[in-house]
Amino acid sequence: MRRAHVPAHPPPGRWGVTAGMASGTAQLARALRARKRRNAITAYLFLAPYLVLLLMFGMFPVGYAIGLSFFDTISGAFAGLSNYMLALEDFRLRRSFVNVFTYVAIWVSLMLAGVITLAVIIDMMPRRLGTAVRTMTFLPGAVTSAAVVVLWLFLLDPLVSPFGGVYALFGLGNRFQVIDAIGLASVFALMGFFAYAGGWIVVLHGALTALPEEVMEAARMDGCKPVAMAWRIKIPMIWRSIALMAVLSIANGLQLFVEPHLLGLAGPQLARNDWSLNQLAYQYAFSLGDFGVSAALSTITLALAMSIALWIVLGTRFYRIDQ
Repeated sequence: MRRAHVPAHPPPGRWGVTAGMASGTAQLARALRARKRRNAITAYLFLAPYLVLLLMFGMFPVGYAIGLSFFDTISGAFAGLSNYMLALEDFRLRRSFVNVFTYVAIWVSLMLAGVITLAVIIDMMPRRLGTAVRTMTFLPGAVTSAAVVVLWLFLLDPLVSPFGGVYALFGLGNRFQVIDAIGLASVFALMGFFAYAGGWIVVLHGALTALPEEVMEAARMDGCKPVAMAWRIKIPMIWRSIALMAVLSIANGLQLFVEPHLLGLAGPQLARNDWSLNQLAYQYAFSLGDFGVSAALSTITLALAMSIALWIVLGTRFYRIDQ
């Protein structure tokens, strides 16, 4: 019988085309994996300086403070939870706790209401006018907390304040009467609002300008008015930025120290040296020399801030990926 001749290289056909496509797909997959690796390496290189600073000035001090809170730093012996018990039994802790949480409640409410309202209004303005107003609101954030306190000492003094006439209407004749009428928590909240609102207005404005224009155009075609569009469309679409502002504002507010400390230097009638939780920790560390109790109190404050942040993040499903 005569054998059929089988060529060494079969002519290209259906199987040859399939093999070529598979080879091209494999090459494309390898190229994509290599590109992802390069992008990941580039991202980590950019993150490296921040991660090093976070480790040195963030994670290490926190870990050191937590470890220190379990030792009696005066005798150098292991103290277990005794530092925490001493901190919790301090009669000043409850008063400082109430002061700080009153301040945080007022300040965060001002930030949420004021910043969202101003950001939406600026977003409705013409571009040049909006840029000018946004810059004006951002400028106070460039001033340090110490300068803010000094400025407010003048604003709250009826003798030199531009609001002296308003104070006179309520029978407030000196700085102490004004602060007593407003309340220290409200005074610190106003200081914090004008110092930090501008930066968050910039953040929310960036979130607003990133919204899809086709969604805004569809709302306008349906007859949606500017106020309704802001309340029903824009604000719900930037809720992650608003939640981030709330978390960071609460964390920052619980660490209140500079404002009451400097205000107390202007006169004992204005503030005490244990008005806030951080001031109380400062007194333990640098007045009594007990760094263990100070570290325990700082750890308690950190735990409060992290608990509230986790509650907001989990309650709002902050990291949920929208479909």
